[in-house]
This record gives sequence, C-alpha cells and structure tokens, in this order.
Amino acid sequence: VQEAFDDIVTQLGDPPFVVQPEEKAAQEKAAAEAAAGPKLITKNVVLADGTYATQTVYSEAKIQTDDSTPHLRKMIIGGDVFLGSILSSCLTKLCLRASDFSQEMGAPKVKSMTVKAVLVMCGIVKMAEVTVTAQKSSLADCRERVTLCCRALLDPRANSLLKGTLLSEGKATFGNFLRTLKEKEAKEIKKTKPEVLT
Repeated sequence: VQEAFDDIVTQLGDPPFVVQPEEKAAQEKAAAEAAAGPKLITKNVVLADGTYATQTVYSEAKIQTDDSTPHLRKMIIGGDVFLGSILSSCLTKLCLRASDFSQEMGAPKVKSMTVKAVLVMCGIVKMAEVTVTAQKSSLADCRERVTLCCRALLDPRANSLLKGTLLSEGKATFGNFLRTLKEKEAKEIKKTKPEVLT
C-alpha cells in the first residue's frame, strides 16, 4: 500500500497542477517556431574546380522537450479531469487501506499519507477549475467526487460510513456489472449464430 501510494505521488509531483505563466510562454514560443516549419537558405559557394554553385539548405528549429516531467503529471497539467478524478479515488482507497494497517505502518505515516492525498486532491480541483479543455463540463463531477473523497479521509463519521462501500462493495458491484455484460454478450452471440441442421 505504501509503495503504491509513494509511486503515484512521486509521478504526480507537488501541487499545483497548472502550467505556470513562464512555462506557458516558453511552450507557445516553441510551438510557434515549430509551426513556422523549415527555413530554406540558399548560398553561393565556390567549388574545388573554381566554379560557382548554388547550395540550398533546409534548417529547422530545434524543439526543446522537457523529458524530466513524468507522463502522469503532464496529463494532469494538460487538463485531464477524468484522470484527476480517478487518481483522487485511488489515493483515497489507498489511504483507507493503510488505516487498516496502522499498527504495522504507524499512525504518523498514515496521517502523512492522508495529508498528501488531500493536498493532491485540492490541486486536482484547482486544475479542473483553471484549465480550459473539452472536459470542462465534468468540473462539477470532479469537484463532487473529490469532496466525497476528502470527507471519507477527514471526517471520522463519513469514514465509517463510506469505507466499506469504497473498498469492497464498489469492487463487488463492478464484478456483477462485468458478469452481466458477459452474459448479455453470450446471448447475443447465440442469437447471431446460424442454426446448423443435420
């Protein structure tokens, strides 16, 4: 539980999950240079035998890529509200599972995980509010889900009510849903198979 939580938080980095104005300006400048395309440069050169020739060279601007940013963080900064919502739910479930192992892990470590999860969730909601993307319509859903996750972590009463639902009942319901889909798919395959008379 601890390793999974640490890996996710490491890949996400620290909030805020919005592009800073300086980074945005640099990205726009690089995009504009890349959009300009290659430049055609023509030069007159003297060949070894003393004659003149025209040399044409294409030059392209180098595109700077920042490969040090983890992909998960790039996607969140890019405005993926759905991914942020799923990450909030995942971090909440990991914190709830860690509370079951508080004897082995230690209460301070569980509290630290909870605080980090809440900070990440607040950063995700802020990203969803600030970012203009096609997923902007899902801002209310994201905010509602993150609020529920924060309540499950911070409010002892909500924790006792939601813990079982989030950790086990959700998994069982999803299993039933998949089973129903498989049965429905099997029925459709039987309907579409032609009957073979012997």
